[in-house]
Amino acid sequence: MTRLITYILCMLVAAAAAAQVDVSGTVIDKERGEPLTGASVIVKGADGKIKKFTTSKTKGNFTLSVPSVRGCRLEVSMMSFAKKYIPLDSVSMPLTVALEPGNTLLKEVTVKAERIREQGDTISYSVSSFAQEQDRSIGDVLRRMPGINVESSGKIQYQGEDINKFYIEGADLLGGKYGIATNGINHDDVGAVEVMENHQPLQVLSGISFSDKAAINLKLKSKAKATWSFHGDAGGGYSRQPEGAIWDGELFAMAVMPKFQNITTFKTNNIGEDISAHITDFFASRRGTDLNPYVSVALPEVPGLSNKRTLFNRSALVSTNALWKLGRGEFKTQLDYSFNRITADATNITTYFLNDGDRVITENRSGVDRSHSLAGKFIYELNQKTAFINNILKTDIAWDDVRLGITGSLANSQAASLPDYYVSNDFKIIKRFKEKHLVTFVSKNEWQSMPQTLSVSADNDFISQHIKEHAFFTHENAAYAFSIKGITVSLEGGLKGYWRSMNSHISGAPEITDSPGGLTNLVSTNYFTVYATPKFEYWFRRVNFSLKAPLSYAVYHFDKALANRNEFYFSPSLSMDWKPNNRVSTGLRAGMGRAPMDLSLIRPGYIMTDYRTFRRGVDDFYNSTSQNVSASVSYKHTRRGVFANALVMHSWSHSPYTLAQQLFGDYIVYSYSSARSDGRMFMANGNIGKTLDFMRGSANINGSFSRQKSHLISENDAINSVGTSWSAGAKINGTPLRWLGIDYRFDFSSTRLEMNGTKASWLGNMENELMLNIMPHKKWQWHISGEHYRNELTAGNYKNTILLDTKLIYKLDKRIELSATLNNILNQRTYNYLIYNQLTSFESKRHLRGRELLITISLRK
Repeated sequence: MTRLITYILCMLVAAAAAAQVDVSGTVIDKERGEPLTGASVIVKGADGKIKKFTTSKTKGNFTLSVPSVRGCRLEVSMMSFAKKYIPLDSVSMPLTVALEPGNTLLKEVTVKAERIREQGDTISYSVSSFAQEQDRSIGDVLRRMPGINVESSGKIQYQGEDINKFYIEGADLLGGKYGIATNGINHDDVGAVEVMENHQPLQVLSGISFSDKAAINLKLKSKAKATWSFHGDAGGGYSRQPEGAIWDGELFAMAVMPKFQNITTFKTNNIGEDISAHITDFFASRRGTDLNPYVSVALPEVPGLSNKRTLFNRSALVSTNALWKLGRGEFKTQLDYSFNRITADATNITTYFLNDGDRVITENRSGVDRSHSLAGKFIYELNQKTAFINNILKTDIAWDDVRLGITGSLANSQAASLPDYYVSNDFKIIKRFKEKHLVTFVSKNEWQSMPQTLSVSADNDFISQHIKEHAFFTHENAAYAFSIKGITVSLEGGLKGYWRSMNSHISGAPEITDSPGGLTNLVSTNYFTVYATPKFEYWFRRVNFSLKAPLSYAVYHFDKALANRNEFYFSPSLSMDWKPNNRVSTGLRAGMGRAPMDLSLIRPGYIMTDYRTFRRGVDDFYNSTSQNVSASVSYKHTRRGVFANALVMHSWSHSPYTLAQQLFGDYIVYSYSSARSDGRMFMANGNIGKTLDFMRGSANINGSFSRQKSHLISENDAINSVGTSWSAGAKINGTPLRWLGIDYRFDFSSTRLEMNGTKASWLGNMENELMLNIMPHKKWQWHISGEHYRNELTAGNYKNTILLDTKLIYKLDKRIELSATLNNILNQRTYNYLIYNQLTSFESKRHLRGRELLITISLRK
């Protein structure tokens, strides 16, 4: 890899030497002072002929190389702005080109009846050309757009990568909680969806720091601007399993005005929709306090099936989000509350693979989980080309109470209380001097408390686990960067402090925990780190090369539980992004490093995580090492409506400790053995999407492969396991006939587990999903949908499940709609599946939601 990087640098330097004159600068809106993306930039000679041309990037910047500027002039134009002419004989670079509003139009690249348009780094999708009659939210339409993937929670990926911003009319109202918008905004309120490639959200970093991420911007129709828009649903009906009344309700309100934005929503249902996922913060980074629950009492889940088939819930959510523009800055508030009451029943068979014979444990589980979550975020932000200021005050409070009854090999009842309290404040300021110099200050402080209680009653025995844990984390940082002729050099330095205490005790534990380690943990893990991170970034033409070399020195204190440690860490990484043209983008990434262990593993005593599982950590501090390399490529041809991407990644990990498993009757104990553990993982995935203009639809195919090697210890015997899996899928949608819409999805996956050279059989799962929308009249729609699941439980032994639904819709007018939905027409009651991992197999029989009828009225303002 070193030779490759050296070769690339030599090529870049040689190319740079050949260029005689660089014409560079930034295009901005004169009135607003903001960078303009997609402006046409042309250099013309004295004879009026075009010498070079380009378009301004996401940050408004442009660069052109010409042999000479003598007698040349620069012409810059953009739709809705007056064209600007600048003689190049007597100007200094870089230029700042300020465009004034005007009537000069920029010629656009119009594609396939304007379904997709490309303008510089911005791809614009026409919503009306992708929407179908059965679609409701903008998320439904986004799923039909090639190159874009939307999960059920509302999370968005573009060309296989997570987006880095979600805007509504250019404003970042929701931050990472944009699932509220994708699942809530009516698609009829949106005129276009803009994808801004290589989007740098911080204007102050424009032209200095490269971004390979994309952002989404919703361009609303005029009717949805400068006013409040509302829509809502109210539905009720009856279900066979669980037997009783069902309901589904939603109220959504949105205001998008020049100085103010607001989205407020209320949702409630008991029809199997997990609405709490809609307020997930997709941009949230890992908490510095790094506390996670030890107790893992959870209700049975079903992989592969949607929640509407398996979730027995009573849920409610209230979310209000507001943005006020205050002068040059903006103030935002985000308040969310959610409640879930979930019940579940399952029959499980767990098989532990042991050298002296497999051990089987059977369970019949029935439980209730009640959870509450309250979150608030208050943000002030100033985002300009010369300065960036951001402060975020955040609090998250959650309560989770689980009651679970079990019969079978070890009958018992469990009760767990799992509250979580978190408060943080993040402050960041960046100042840009003389266009090329940056100074940054960051201050981050977090506090978290996570008390946990688990009580187990079995026959006449009573076991209880009590845990008290809290942590405080602080990070203070300063950085300086300068940029000159495509080269950016930066140095970041700072301090990190961490204070954590954990106290746990088990009462009434069985005899298996009498081994060394004890039933009590009293641990204090603190550290203080000083670090410096030099970074070198080189831009030339369409290539970005980046080298990062963080160094840190850490002092660890364990309050006499362990010997104190001083450690040095170095984790260099490098990357290269190359965009040979507007259609192809490639990237290479590589990194290596040495990192400290997970400090929560420092606990020599046992912790009971559920009624038959006990875990013990380590009584010594250790470090782990890792290496990784990856390559990616993406391709788009907007004129043909083709979007494709692929990723290949290989990683290695090395640890001086190995996870060990030991069974004592029906109990299982996990601990760590002082034995080297090496892991290796390879994965590859790809995706191709294409518009189908003849039926106003699109098609997509995807595939993936992964292979993971790991080392474990079971019953004092070493086990080397290899898990291999692959999958393939396809989707197609469109309106082949005026009165018929179609959505079809196919997925197939297969897995195999190998232990100590013994290979198990491949086990495959297949899913088919079809939805037909019949439109016999402009006021009537009839949805017919079906799902087919084919699961291979053992080699050659298959379980087939077919689920059918139907929905009839009548539109009274543009604002009122009535519908009747009948789900699970065949009244399928159970579903079987099988999961393998390195040490066990898990077979489960789950209850499904039965036949249910729902009558709904939908209103829209």
